[in-house]
Amino acid sequence: MNVVSRFIPAADRPGIGLSGMIPDPRVRAAGMLAGLGVSIWINVATLPSDPGIVAPVALAVAAPAWIALIAGIRGARVAAAVAVMCAAGAVIAVADPNGLIFTGVAASTAAVAFDPVAALVLSTAGPVAYCLATIPHGPFPGRLLATAAVALAGLAAGASRREIHQRARHSTLVATERRRTELARAEAELAGERNRLGRELHDVLAHTLGALSIQLTAIDTLARTDAPRDKLITQIELGHELVGTGLDEARQAVRALRGESAPPAARIKRLCELHQAELKLDGSPQECDADTALALYRLAQEALTNAARHAPGAHVSVRIGFGPRDVTVQVGNTRPVPGPDTPAAPIPSGGGFGLQGMRERIQQAGGDLQAGPTPDGGWRIAARVPCRRDNLGNRSDGSDGSDL
Repeated sequence: MNVVSRFIPAADRPGIGLSGMIPDPRVRAAGMLAGLGVSIWINVATLPSDPGIVAPVALAVAAPAWIALIAGIRGARVAAAVAVMCAAGAVIAVADPNGLIFTGVAASTAAVAFDPVAALVLSTAGPVAYCLATIPHGPFPGRLLATAAVALAGLAAGASRREIHQRARHSTLVATERRRTELARAEAELAGERNRLGRELHDVLAHTLGALSIQLTAIDTLARTDAPRDKLITQIELGHELVGTGLDEARQAVRALRGESAPPAARIKRLCELHQAELKLDGSPQECDADTALALYRLAQEALTNAARHAPGAHVSVRIGFGPRDVTVQVGNTRPVPGPDTPAAPIPSGGGFGLQGMRERIQQAGGDLQAGPTPDGGWRIAARVPCRRDNLGNRSDGSDGSDL
């Protein structure tokens, strides 16, 4: 900070006088004007019968400076007005000690508007210079001590008011920032819920329509090859079930987004029935939180749909393992062996979220995923997810998670 800038008050500093206690500028100005009037009256009334010319002139100079501060002057003019009032108060005090009222008010204003060094210079430079100039003509030590005491008292009062203002301003800024952060967090949560809902409904439609497309292809193949009527009816019934399942999945997705948990095995079992896949359960089925159950269900759904698309005629199996703290899901298929009634694999629609999407969803649930070919020419996907989100770290209570 250079020397000149020290004597220019910052824009965020409080005003003079009663600004820390009376926020209304009109009431504050009225109070300061009243104080000015009282000060002038006291000084005029207590001046000696023959004060000379110096004290009245100083009083005439100090009054406009006080009025200028009340009017709200800005910039370097504030420093000039403060310096004039402090010096004038010291001059008036030669004839009447009440003149130090101007010095005290000006020092208080300086402490509010400027940094401590600048405030000290503005408050003491004029009075000290005048006292030094009048050493041969009066009681220098007593006058100097009185002037210094009043100036320091004014500085202390102004510094206290400035501290109160800064604390109030800081509290306001903190409250505003906290409110802004809360609003931003609420908006982010709302946007996240919207994105989750959109993603879940997209997945429901993509998988339902994809599976229905495969089923319609199978029906078309059976119809064109004069397959037995019972097989055709079976495939049509499966198509109807797919439509009903899609509607049910939409409802379940909404319930999951509301935080309602559900056993993943029950929903995956229904998927396996629709896709004619073998289901194996290891351990005792247990209830998982909504995010985990939904992630595992979407994993099995995507894997079974991909197997139907890319490995028609292959044997597909799903294995769910329940541990004390986590759940594992494995979906695998053998090498595709198309039969005479097996429809050709349709062109992928791109509606699913793919392997990368599966991995991201499992990772968001706190788990991990592996996928790759098997030695017999098939494909396998395996995922492991904590059954509760609070299992992501080590338990602090020492329990083994068996209460899950």
